[in-house]
This record gives sequence, structure tokens and C-alpha cells, in this order.
Amino acid sequence: MILDGTVVRVRLDRKATSIVLLVVLGVREDGQEVLLAVKNMAGETREAWRAVLDDLVRRGLRKPEFLIVDGGTGLEQALATLWGDVPTQRCTVHKHRNLLAHAPQRLHEEVSADYTDMIYADSLAEIEERRRAFVRKWRLRCKGGSRQPRGSRRLALHLYPVAPQPMEERTHHQRDRTAP
Repeated sequence: MILDGTVVRVRLDRKATSIVLLVVLGVREDGQEVLLAVKNMAGETREAWRAVLDDLVRRGLRKPEFLIVDGGTGLEQALATLWGDVPTQRCTVHKHRNLLAHAPQRLHEEVSADYTDMIYADSLAEIEERRRAFVRKWRLRCKGGSRQPRGSRRLALHLYPVAPQPMEERTHHQRDRTAP
């Protein structure tokens, strides 16, 4: 299951404004994504996410096998109280954006290549080995880039392997490495 909060600009009563949407996608075994919820909430707080999750459970959603999250603290807190034992991974697209935001422009290509090499490793052991090497290499070169973000310490660079699949057969989330 993929959970993400996003801010969108909309026109309400002829006035442009921003609203926060909390989005939940289910991912079937064949990789097909299914929209489970889109809720307009006041923010990405623990309470807002818990309301969305409680609604899904009331509608019959069973405990998911795997979670992909955006790294927000409100979502992490809501999930910890409901499904704290479900394997959870930070969305690698969000993490990649965070890494590039902390890296000088001249290093973006190298950071991206190392990051891609790490997230597409073939086994958990290889992922962990490459993760440690990545953190060692980039910790000092990109201030804040390989640190784990505040509030998401256990999720920041925790990765699970994905089954290899030709690029053209992947969904946009798989191409961006956010879905197993």
C-alpha cells in the first residue's frame, strides 16, 4: 500500500487556494494500483491520517503486507498505532528528491547513480552493504543528504528488494522505485 500526502492548488469560489489531499493506493499482486482513498484534510497530522486509515478499516481493508510512505511524521505516528509491525519503506522518490536537495548541483548525477545502484540491489544483504557505503561516501560530501530525516529515523534508507522487470512494463511508481 502506498500512502502520500500532497498539496494541490485549486480554485474555490473564484479564489486560488491550496488544499491537502491524503492519498492511499493499494497495489495488487500483479502490480496494478488501485485508488483506495483521496481525502481533503486540513494537514498531514497523525489525527488526519488516522481518520483516513480508520475509514479504510471500517470499509473492510485488511492489514497490508507492505507500506510505502512519504516520510511525514503524522503518517508515521498513525501507522505505528495501527500497523506498527508491517514492513515499511520510505518512498525512494521522496528520498531521492531529499538527497538532491542537499547535494551541490555538480554532484547530482553521481548521487543519483549511487542511489539507483543501491536501491536496485538484488538482495537484502546487498542493499544493506550498498546503503552503508552510500552513507559513508555522502554523509560528509552532502550536508544532511544521507542523514535520516527528523521523525523518520527507521524509514529513511530502509529498502526492500524488487523483482527485476523490463522498464516499459513497470508502472510509473515502479520506474521511480516506490513499489515492490
